[in-house]
Amino acid sequence: MTDTLWLLIAIAAPVVTGLLTLPMPRSAMTARVLLSLLGPASAFAIVLWLITQTPPAEATPTDVVGWIPSLHMNFSFLLDGLGGFFALLVAGIGCLIVLYARGYFGPDPDSLYRFYPTLGFFTTAMLGLVMSDYTLTTVLFWEMTSISSFLLIGWDRYDKEAVRLGMQAFFTTGLGGLGLLGGVLLLGSVTDTWTWSGTVTYFQDRPDMLGDAGVIGAFFLMMFGAMTKSAQFPWHYWLPGAMAAPTPVSAYLHSATMVKAGVYLTGRLYPALGFAVNPETGDGAGLAWWPLLIVPIGAVTMTAGALIAINQHDLKKIFAYTTVSQLGLLMTAYGLGGLTYQHDGHALPIVDLDVSQIANHALYKAPLFIIAGALGHVLSRNITELHGAFFKRPAMCITLILAGFALAGLPGSISFQAKELFLYAIYHSYEAIGSFWLILMAMAVVTAACNVAIFVRLTTTVLGLPGSVGSITTAASEAQHHHAADPDEDIDESPDPHGLDQDDEPHHEHYHDKPGSPWAWLIWLPGLVIVIPQFIGGLAPGLWMRVFGPFEMNANYFLGEHAHYDKLPSVLYAFTHPGIPLLCSLIAIAAGALLGFSPAFRGVFLDPANRIYPAMYSAAVDGGRQAFHSMQTGNMRQYFVMVLFALLVGFGAAVYLDPAMIDAVRAAAGKAGESWPGAVLAVMVCSLAVAMPIARDRIVRILLLGGTGMGVVSLFLIYQAPDLALTQLMVEIISVLLFVLVLRMLPQRDLRASPGVAWRLVLAIASGVAVGWLTLVAAGSDPTRLFEGMKLGEFFARNTYDGHALTDGRGGGGANVVNVILVDFRGFDTFGEICVLALAALGVFSLLPGRKPKNV
Repeated sequence: MTDTLWLLIAIAAPVVTGLLTLPMPRSAMTARVLLSLLGPASAFAIVLWLITQTPPAEATPTDVVGWIPSLHMNFSFLLDGLGGFFALLVAGIGCLIVLYARGYFGPDPDSLYRFYPTLGFFTTAMLGLVMSDYTLTTVLFWEMTSISSFLLIGWDRYDKEAVRLGMQAFFTTGLGGLGLLGGVLLLGSVTDTWTWSGTVTYFQDRPDMLGDAGVIGAFFLMMFGAMTKSAQFPWHYWLPGAMAAPTPVSAYLHSATMVKAGVYLTGRLYPALGFAVNPETGDGAGLAWWPLLIVPIGAVTMTAGALIAINQHDLKKIFAYTTVSQLGLLMTAYGLGGLTYQHDGHALPIVDLDVSQIANHALYKAPLFIIAGALGHVLSRNITELHGAFFKRPAMCITLILAGFALAGLPGSISFQAKELFLYAIYHSYEAIGSFWLILMAMAVVTAACNVAIFVRLTTTVLGLPGSVGSITTAASEAQHHHAADPDEDIDESPDPHGLDQDDEPHHEHYHDKPGSPWAWLIWLPGLVIVIPQFIGGLAPGLWMRVFGPFEMNANYFLGEHAHYDKLPSVLYAFTHPGIPLLCSLIAIAAGALLGFSPAFRGVFLDPANRIYPAMYSAAVDGGRQAFHSMQTGNMRQYFVMVLFALLVGFGAAVYLDPAMIDAVRAAAGKAGESWPGAVLAVMVCSLAVAMPIARDRIVRILLLGGTGMGVVSLFLIYQAPDLALTQLMVEIISVLLFVLVLRMLPQRDLRASPGVAWRLVLAIASGVAVGWLTLVAAGSDPTRLFEGMKLGEFFARNTYDGHALTDGRGGGGANVVNVILVDFRGFDTFGEICVLALAALGVFSLLPGRKPKNV
């Protein structure tokens, strides 16, 4: 069996095993968990086995399995460093989330019955996204993550706020998905390449194309998709709102899956657009817009997320905004990769160990959310209510402190080395961006200080130390109690700056396992398992790089012998070789410690970006209503004008873009004198038509209309079409008589209310010229460009007569060109009418009283 088929099995395994749990009895809890666990575990095992067979540095796209070749949508997978790492991350964390969900939901059969199939769908979508080599297939899986995340975020389908927040995430990421689709289509049309591996090769061979307008436009569209998916400013609002989901979803979504999709896309584009290196010459070139777009947005997101996080009380919101901050850091790091610095006489890109940065975040963020959900079950998710929680739930709090230690990037965790690498990247950028590196470094220091402050507040609060967030709230409560006993004592009645955010979503209430149950351990144990590698890597960086080093493709490929992927500095090395980055790191730690004990920034800050989606929703609904009423007025003249205006705009664009349309008119003008009777009649018909908007009397207009018809009859006779002439003659006589008879019954029209003649005359002439021009183009254009290299008459004849009279068997099976054309077009028209009637029938069926629920 080929590698492609193996990977298809790996991708489908989570959703298939999740669906297989549906027919199981709801009471079969253990079997349900084990079957659901089999999906991501199988995916992890298959991907790991294939990576051991072919190391990431030697990986090439797998064989192509055709699906929709005409749309460039096939199945071929790329298990290089980036794809292989993300696949293992998604599947590995997914296994632990399956177990954690059993502990979180407890023995609640209804929740687990719904949860595991949806989680499997989400896992499958992410696995397909990170391993697909075909760009359009990636877009398909990209949209599947948006759909599945909507189902998970709006998990509590009876809670209107949860459904609204799910729709908010779906709208924002779906909007970015449209940008990604447009970018992929534009890039593919420019390069004629529809795979990620082929795109990298293309720009390695053609670095001059990096300045192409189509490539730049595709880059902006694709980065819009990446930034909405990975919650970059100002599109970050959907991610904290996604906290309406159950905590297993939050832990999975924030650490390994959906929010990392934008980062993955940026990493996938980096070797093509960020810094494309020719493997033969070693020369590199990158898109000039790469750092200019990504670095500022990433830096603002990084800093804003940290500052908002420190001003929250709900644990999930604190960790959600730190995720926003870390995603900004990862995007900034990739953006800096578009710049170079000098090292030993070589110009090297500022990119190093991007995979380690991503893994570092996953290994502390998933435990933070896991423990937030666990504490929310047994105590509270509000940090002001967790004073002394360590003495009630020591195992949970120890895991929380370890994960918070990594969040702060303190020595001993791999997060410390990752932070040092990021600060060194900023420091190396001074050659490319000048003094702006100081601003970027200051933003990084502020971000790191906020993370340290969050760790200090978490630790002091759960340990019950003086000055913690919980102790301040406890003191305030005691003051209120004392005031109740002694009303004469003055107290400060100003609003509590540390009060709760009234918009915090309620905690999910589920069944709980008994304390002695082995399942009860799963509510916190997966978090401890995930966070332990943080300290293994921090204390033994060589072991860390032995695991993650083969996946560091950018360091291997771009830096070559200058790469430090196998020499990740230890904590001792960092302190014995000090520099500006280490100094900035120490400043951040000290400032963060002071800020953590300080009473400043302990309130609840409402993110202004939360107003973006309601504003867009209101604009879409209210603006759409206004646009509808302004366009759908019931005035037939207005509708007709809009149709003609659209025709003229499209026709004008076609003339501007295709010079052959002008050539057709020139060719027709050269033949105008070949038949002077026809030319005279054409002038007469056009003159009568132009006179119609000028005439104000109805009878005169009818006579002018009849005159144009009679002119057309004469044209048919001149060009030997007596059947058409006879038909047209009968139509004109009958229509004129009917019009005259009907007009006698209409009331007299008020001519003062008649619209102006000038604009109607201009619109009528322009529309007539456009339609006549199109007729000339159809009849006189270069036959090699239209109608399969045939003239118009030959084309109609070939497709009209009986197929047996033609060598290739084509034809409409008739003997009259007019009849065949009418039948063919009438067939399409009838099909459209059938569709309209079917939709109308469905609408009527849905409105029948018997279809409404009885409980509504």
